[in-house]
Amino acid sequence: MKIDRIEVRFVEAELDQPFGWSQRWTNTRSVVVLKVFTDDGVIGWGETYGSSETVAEISSIARLAIGENPENISQIWHKIHRATFQSHSYAGAAVMAASAIDTALHDIVGKSTGKPVAEVMGGRLHNSIAVYATGLYYVDNYALPPQLEEAAGYVEQGFTGMKMKVGALSLKEDAERVRATRKAIGSDVRLMFDANESYDPSSALTFANMVADQDITWFEEPCASRDFVANKMVQEKSPIPVSGGESLSTRWEFAPRLAERTFDIIQPDICGVGGPSEMHRVGLMAQAFGIKFNPHFWGTGISFAAALHALALQPIGQIGQTNIPYQNESVLEFDQTPHPVRENLTTPFFTQSNSRVEVPTAPGLGIEIDEAVLARFTKGEPAIVDTAVDSQPFF
Repeated sequence: MKIDRIEVRFVEAELDQPFGWSQRWTNTRSVVVLKVFTDDGVIGWGETYGSSETVAEISSIARLAIGENPENISQIWHKIHRATFQSHSYAGAAVMAASAIDTALHDIVGKSTGKPVAEVMGGRLHNSIAVYATGLYYVDNYALPPQLEEAAGYVEQGFTGMKMKVGALSLKEDAERVRATRKAIGSDVRLMFDANESYDPSSALTFANMVADQDITWFEEPCASRDFVANKMVQEKSPIPVSGGESLSTRWEFAPRLAERTFDIIQPDICGVGGPSEMHRVGLMAQAFGIKFNPHFWGTGISFAAALHALALQPIGQIGQTNIPYQNESVLEFDQTPHPVRENLTTPFFTQSNSRVEVPTAPGLGIEIDEAVLARFTKGEPAIVDTAVDSQPFF
């Protein structure tokens, strides 16, 4: 079996109403979707982030997989890394391409062997994954009532945790929003907040102390994501655990952050860390360092399925009799914000029960793609990759 063609699409949908976070507002949601064909007729699906401009870069890197046997997942991963890591180019489009291709290869191998991806990766430890709701963005010119109604809705749906946004308003205004949200959801539901890199260390620590009495599970991305000195300053002094790492790629970027304990919780994204293969490696590293591992998610059912499978192999953080989400068991972000592509692209449409999502058991990722929906949201023509490119040996 050989990979003989890859289609790369930029997929984007407009929102009925915009929403915002500390950095900006958006009225669109987008992803880059890869469709990987084999000469045996088996098709695998992958997903990553990017824009219409990055499709060409991702397509160029995808040429490294043409002609390869998709069963050689590790070989192909390292072939891409070997060909692109110099001059730090791997941190951009290369790791995005590698992440999507790695996901698609796992999908292909699972389908060709009749096994779900978790079994392809070595066998699941969990049949379901704990999740929390991500929403509670700024809406309606920062009006608070819609956020409180949304938060109460997540409680009614059975979520045991949720994450809100801070950082766009004054420290006092956002602290009031945190207190109001805590009051709306009660004391038994986990509450986290995400500043999306909006604070300097002084402001972050001031804010953390202002809301420390609200039983906050973590403070996400208080400072610029790659300002590790600033994030470490906050981590050392914050009364609230600090999380981050969604924009970091591969074990090599996470290793010093783990060794220095820049964050109490790391949050790699399967679309950018290097796919299921690297997500699993980084998860094991986090366990070895005693750092919590709660991955980020912002895509469609393709990457969500991949993350579920990768987390199915994640051991609990400490040895004990019971798996306890947030304490010793990983929790996965479950985006609930509007996303027309996510809401229509895949079957099944993932739902939670008691704040857990079942790991798919069908072959491959365990999902089906509605290609009519894919075509409707594709912007421009798909890039077709069907010519191999030579590269230096990776071994």
